[in-house]
Amino acid sequence: MSRKQRRETNSWRRRSAALTLILLIVIVLANLILPMLTLLKGAFDFSPVWQGFVDVLTGPSTLEAIRNSVVVTLCASLLSVAMAFFFAYVVELKLPAKRRPLFRFLAILPMLVPSITHGLVIVYLFGKMGIVTRLIGTQLPIYGPFGIILGSLFYAFPLAFLVLSQALINLDGRLFESAAILGVQPVRRFFDITLPVMKYAIFSAFSVTFTMIFTDYGIPLSVGGTYPILPLLFYKNVIGLLDFGKGAIYSTFILIPAVGVYLLDVLYFSKKQVASSRNPVPVNSGRYHPLQRIGFWLVLTVLLVPIALIVITPFIRAWPYDMTITFEHFERIITVGRLGNLIKNSVLIAFFTGLAGTVLSLAAGYMYIRSANAPAGLKKVTHALYITSLAIPGLALGLAYAMFFRGTPLYNTIFILIIVNVMHFFGSPYMMAISHFKLLNPNLEAVCQTLGGGPVRVLFDVILPNSRRMLLDVFVYFFTNTMVTISAVSLLYSSRLTTLALQITAYSDQGKWESAVAVSLVILVINVVMKAWQTFRLHAGDQRGLTRVEEIEERGHEEEKLVPHTGV
Repeated sequence: MSRKQRRETNSWRRRSAALTLILLIVIVLANLILPMLTLLKGAFDFSPVWQGFVDVLTGPSTLEAIRNSVVVTLCASLLSVAMAFFFAYVVELKLPAKRRPLFRFLAILPMLVPSITHGLVIVYLFGKMGIVTRLIGTQLPIYGPFGIILGSLFYAFPLAFLVLSQALINLDGRLFESAAILGVQPVRRFFDITLPVMKYAIFSAFSVTFTMIFTDYGIPLSVGGTYPILPLLFYKNVIGLLDFGKGAIYSTFILIPAVGVYLLDVLYFSKKQVASSRNPVPVNSGRYHPLQRIGFWLVLTVLLVPIALIVITPFIRAWPYDMTITFEHFERIITVGRLGNLIKNSVLIAFFTGLAGTVLSLAAGYMYIRSANAPAGLKKVTHALYITSLAIPGLALGLAYAMFFRGTPLYNTIFILIIVNVMHFFGSPYMMAISHFKLLNPNLEAVCQTLGGGPVRVLFDVILPNSRRMLLDVFVYFFTNTMVTISAVSLLYSSRLTTLALQITAYSDQGKWESAVAVSLVILVINVVMKAWQTFRLHAGDQRGLTRVEEIEERGHEEEKLVPHTGV
């Protein structure tokens, strides 16, 4: 290739990269930034502009709701992070490697059902005729802060576990080996090494759980009672009264703390995280103490009892008054509730959300990390725009979409439900893609281009084969989260396009709790099947990789036998 041809080729690649980045910027502007600006405009669409905030703040319950939201969120976040840290510590550092996948799966089960289901389970456990109530002989005050905190603890635990588990996996055992050689005892090693190294991961877990709990209205809707918190005020004004102006103001109140915690995590704590070693040595954290065993099984029991109730109660006529085995709740949701249509809608929305989200995550992550021809300024802009989705609650995004797209052909269609879910859950898969592309060999594209491969060949022959695991993880993340979400789609669905998760809210409002839990069980089964499929695919891929390595090694040994020994 002549020098002129190389210049033209490089110029074409730079233009293509710039156009791709511009397209990504347009996508996020049209589907995230502009709707959020419309929401903020609605919050200030008064005369004078601050009058709406004055009316809301001076109205009944608003200041109390803000205070209550902060208190219950702080309590639930701290408890969930503490419990998740202990559970992850035992799973990753104490249990044998073969048993870890099972307990990792059990730890994430609570996130495979909608949040409102956890509120219903709290009633079954601690209500007037609940299991715990009958065991201890007295009823705990579950309708209020106690119930919200308890339900939020179950709801937020899995995500905190995932963050902390990954951080513990990346710990380098050489630090602990050095401390052991110096005679440092296990308890001292925990407080002097483990906690200092993990403190930034702990804050990251706290930030994500804080945002989840602060913006959720599913659990307060079940067990909040008359206890005022911001998501309930939002729900009553927007869903109940259709007052979008006040809803925008409440969304702004919900948005501020979530964005504040997120910015603190991204701008301060994440920059101070200790870089993990490329080849970390497994950690030897000392013996598995009997007290740790007791605590571990106690936490596991606390996690699995609610899941067991979700599996059992749909088959009980009227828990706990009439324990007769029956299928009438499933008959109701199949006939009256049109279960078949709900499953079809939910799976279709989740599938296409996963498909679109995976393609977008692949493109955005690849362009930011791997594209050497892309302008650095545009890359920073796209990155900054995409990570903002991590800080936007589903409640605020759903209302923003309702205000921005109302009256357009997109409104009341399946497409708007897919788009809002992609934007709602995009932040974490995008970060997963970035982490993956950072670990790939930086010379893959250059080698392929040197051998004559164009950008399309690089993508299909190099990038995609080396990114199968990441793409599968991203797809399943979008799918399972879309199956359980309520907040982002609660203002965008129609009678034709309602979902399984939204039907749980409808049954709960009608007092048909067994039917609501039956629908939750359907969601749980679908998501467990999806996770099992993911595990099977990953295991099959690992086996193919091992087989391929064995073939190469065997071929190498055969070739060595044919090479004469020179004595060198």
